Amino acid sequence: MQALILNQYKEQVAVNNGINLKPVILFKAQRTIAQSQENKANFHKLINELTTDQIDSFRESGLEIVQRAFRFFDEKMTTEALVQRLKEAFREEHCLSVNNDKEKETYQLRLNNLEDKNNPIRAIFAVQKLNEGWDVLNLFDIVRCYEARDSGKNRIGKTTISEAQLIGRGARYFPFVFPDHTDKFRRKFDADLDHELRVLEELHYHSIHDSRYISEIRTALIDHGMMDARPETRELKLKDAFKETALYKHGVVWLNKQVPKDYEHVKSLTDLANLSVKQKNYEHTIYTGAGGVTTIMENGETPVQQRNQSSRDVKVIDIEQNIVKSAIARNPFFTFTSLKRYLPHLTSIREFITSENYLGGLAITFKGDLSDLEGNCPAKLSACEGLLSQIESEIREDITEYEGTKHFYAQQIRAVFIDKTLKFNVDTPRADGSDLAYLVKVSDWFAFESLYGTSEEKAFVQMLDRWIQESEKMYDDIYLLRNEGHFSIYNFSDGRGFQPDFVLFSREKNGASLSYQLFIEPKGEHLSANDQWKEAFLKEICAEYHSKILTENSKYRVIGVPSFYHERYENQFKDDFNAALKPATRTSEQ
Repeated sequence: MQALILNQYKEQVAVNNGINLKPVILFKAQRTIAQSQENKANFHKLINELTTDQIDSFRESGLEIVQRAFRFFDEKMTTEALVQRLKEAFREEHCLSVNNDKEKETYQLRLNNLEDKNNPIRAIFAVQKLNEGWDVLNLFDIVRCYEARDSGKNRIGKTTISEAQLIGRGARYFPFVFPDHTDKFRRKFDADLDHELRVLEELHYHSIHDSRYISEIRTALIDHGMMDARPETRELKLKDAFKETALYKHGVVWLNKQVPKDYEHVKSLTDLANLSVKQKNYEHTIYTGAGGVTTIMENGETPVQQRNQSSRDVKVIDIEQNIVKSAIARNPFFTFTSLKRYLPHLTSIREFITSENYLGGLAITFKGDLSDLEGNCPAKLSACEGLLSQIESEIREDITEYEGTKHFYAQQIRAVFIDKTLKFNVDTPRADGSDLAYLVKVSDWFAFESLYGTSEEKAFVQMLDRWIQESEKMYDDIYLLRNEGHFSIYNFSDGRGFQPDFVLFSREKNGASLSYQLFIEPKGEHLSANDQWKEAFLKEICAEYHSKILTENSKYRVIGVPSFYHERYENQFKDDFNAALKPATRTSEQ
């Protein structure tokens, strides 16, 4: 039950933050297929007979994560609604048994694409068949359905090691983006343990409490490199000499803001998302329930009763409004308040149902037994629910909650750039700052005492050192500051947060009193595909502000420099870098 509560909590946290997630639970039997089959039967009985009292009995749990889940549910839904969601999510056809080679082969496609939004599977029941060769990104809970341990006095048993390896596979990171944290493949909340989305970075392994077993499984995880024995910490401090500079005392860094997305232009569903149900009707099949019986020994068969198997298109506006309203009421996404956020010109739920701009412009294709479609209210209700679910899924994929302002504002450098304690995994190359320690120490232009960076970031610093030696006649007050989560800028189109690795400040020597601020992002070429939007954003900043002076009193130009890829594109980056600093026809920002 605890796994069900936490699993539903993770799904709803994701929904609440615009993340498309279908978390899966694995129920692990100890040795035999019979045990796994019994676990599955007991699970279906639990789901079918689930009551609000059973849910409420867990409200007294001493686990903070469970308490957090109930606080979340209490703000979003009733306990009865939670029960109904669990019954719907984990009904029998949404559960797979994978206990032998035949079952595994039959369901291989479903097992390999559990992350697919059209794959309804939420629970897997297995013994050993998934211990190897199975990787899934949306496995968030593993339930150990047995109590036995197999360890001896001085060793960890093979079963415990196997379980640790299973946890390691289950702990594959589910990629998602979030404002300020837009690298979808990077953990985001290790330093913010209270953040709501932290739960999407956690795998929960549920077992009977046994302190010795917990100690053994932890040791096995550490031994196999799946858990850090201890974190490495490093101090990142500004140089005292930099704190005495005019830039630190009086200078500013120009940043933009993340604001709610303006949907004022949206006047129809198709303005909001590229809906597949607008291009092709949503299809709903009405199953006949008819069948036949064959007597093997006599080769006899009772014929199947033939029924009408035609199809029919029905406009949503032609379905009884009480049925459509009931389907809408069952999906929290379609409350009037929620709809008004994305459809600001909508005046009522009635308009949402009847207008050609909304549901009134859509139709459902019914297939199967249509002999009594007019009177088959359950089928029409189910079809409307499916249509709404499809619309919700596609809207959530297309919409963004935020956008980045094109207006930049000034923040005091001394308020933004502060000393920090950094935490690294053991053996990470970033924790080693020794290779450029001397260069960093003797370079007045490098603001921090140390550099803990990737090989690309260190290569950029070396390149910049050469550039500064060549450019001292043209610029002074050159300072490079490392951005270790000190600030974010926000993509203009969707508000995704971006933390450029460096920001460079410089000032012309020609008496124009013009200062430059450059956002710089060194990356390895293998990451370029994931970071293309960042490079496009930097180029957009450069195009927008290259010739624009932000303030007349102290003249600033904000520039985004395309990403630096050390392995192949250093000279190209130098050209872009120098071009960004060339004088341009200057206009003042209004």
